[in-house]
Amino acid sequence: MFRGGWKIRWTRRLSAGKSPVGRFLGRLLASVFFGLFLGLGILFVGLVAREAWRAAETFGWAERRCEILHSAVVRAGGEEPYLPRVDYRTLDAGERISGSGIQRRELSYGSYRDAAARLAAYPLGARVPCYASPVGEVVLERGPLWIGLWTLLPLVFVAIGGVGLVAIWRRGKQDRFGRPMPKPLGEGASRWRAGRVLMAFGLVLAITGGVIFWFVGVLPLARMRDAQGWQRHDCTVEHSSVIAHHDDDGTTYSVDILYRWDRGRGIERSSRYSFFGGSSSGRAGKAEIVQAHPVGAEVPCWVHPKRTNEAVLERGLTSNALVAAVPLVFLAAGCGMLVAGRRKATRRARMRSRTHSGESPFSPDDPLLDVLPDFELRPGPLRLASRSSRWGRVLGISFAALFWNGIVSVFAYQAWKAWERGRPDWFLVLFLVPFVLVGIGLVLAILHSLLALRNPRPTLFVSSRTPLLGEELGLQWSFAGRRDRLERLRIALVGREQATYQVGTDTRTATEDFFEHVVVDAPAPTCFALAQARFAIPDGSMHSFQSAHNKILWMLELEGKIRRWPDVRETYPLVVLPRPAGGASPEGR
Repeated sequence: MFRGGWKIRWTRRLSAGKSPVGRFLGRLLASVFFGLFLGLGILFVGLVAREAWRAAETFGWAERRCEILHSAVVRAGGEEPYLPRVDYRTLDAGERISGSGIQRRELSYGSYRDAAARLAAYPLGARVPCYASPVGEVVLERGPLWIGLWTLLPLVFVAIGGVGLVAIWRRGKQDRFGRPMPKPLGEGASRWRAGRVLMAFGLVLAITGGVIFWFVGVLPLARMRDAQGWQRHDCTVEHSSVIAHHDDDGTTYSVDILYRWDRGRGIERSSRYSFFGGSSSGRAGKAEIVQAHPVGAEVPCWVHPKRTNEAVLERGLTSNALVAAVPLVFLAAGCGMLVAGRRKATRRARMRSRTHSGESPFSPDDPLLDVLPDFELRPGPLRLASRSSRWGRVLGISFAALFWNGIVSVFAYQAWKAWERGRPDWFLVLFLVPFVLVGIGLVLAILHSLLALRNPRPTLFVSSRTPLLGEELGLQWSFAGRRDRLERLRIALVGREQATYQVGTDTRTATEDFFEHVVVDAPAPTCFALAQARFAIPDGSMHSFQSAHNKILWMLELEGKIRRWPDVRETYPLVVLPRPAGGASPEGR
């Protein structure tokens, strides 16, 4: 049906450049990395499975009756300092057994209110069911069986480690030189499966971000608004400190202020400072709050008019409210993945619908539609759109700079603190030098892209929306803004081939320009005289093509030289169609 439609120059050796020793060392290092995932995953699975088994054992214990002897919240320190403690003993016939734990595992909470709420079912003197083991251990509650579901989380690490090790050492298809064979040209051309997978990931990400934002953003804001009508009381501070929370990402801090007030029928306590809980970096700010609430001080607090055991010290916005913006990033990313996945999943349907308009050489079920980029079967000239907007480049570079410098600043801060203490870590300083230089380069790149915003803005038109191989096209261009600053204009038609392939665990993309034709290359006064030119797409080349591993891209690359200023550089993609048998164009030309 199409003449020369599948000719392509495939001249690369995709896996050249690594010696057998280098490949073996790369596999060995990757095996250590995935082996750590596998080992840690198995370790955590074992720990969680042990807790789940201990909880399941309590369902075989005998039920008895117990009397509550003592019930109180104890502050024990740590990241979750409040422990609900209950002392009790068995009452029915048989050996008297004493206990002090609600469940077999120790329960701890980050707030006094949560721990006190846990004790509400066990007031002093109450007689409640309890469960005793044959060896004399007793608890008030059987263990929760759902704790076994936590094994699913470390199983993800086990799967990553296991699949990674298998992928590293499994021998795929190789040529006679022991190099991996390239993927077939059209493999993975259909976007249906990729779109569904992307939508699934986006849905999970959006739901996760939305649920987290509901709890850390929406509910605290609703409580903050409701608290404007709470009653003011004078509270006495019993404890005030900064709690450090340590994890793999570093150390964060939160305030722990325990205070009491007289509700008229007894003393109530709470440790809620604000409705926006959680921890964040920056110990100094938390220390200032603690200093403003010393032990023994009388401070104002706000108590719920009906639920008199619920109170708060700060009923307005605090710095921790910024944490609510984090799940919004996940929500936005998930929605973006849903939109992109929907577009991928419906791509074939859109392409089929576009083939029904006018006389078209493509049938709705033509397999060639799977490997062609989106195009419109409409007559008339086409205004080309740049591959990326100028503001998009600014935001992209800014995000990269913030991400890179944010990570580097953590280590730079540690090096600075060591310097302040008079014990500089020279190894860390030397190690950070190239990373800091890259960060400075990214900041300079932001300034460069901001200056480029003031460049003249080009507009390009081609004479056909669906150019064919071998067709001659007309090109027109114009500039908005200070075009008098341009010294020279160059526009070139470029054909580019991209191949994505796997070398061990690395995914690489090889790029080669197989065609380049300069359409315009002239000083500014000359190129603006007519502002039009003609160019031809080579007939014996390859049309536009896209699949999972290979792409053929056609584009017009524009470069405008400006003295002592960032140059104008824009890329305009073109969709080049194969020439049908018989020479008719998709538009009936």
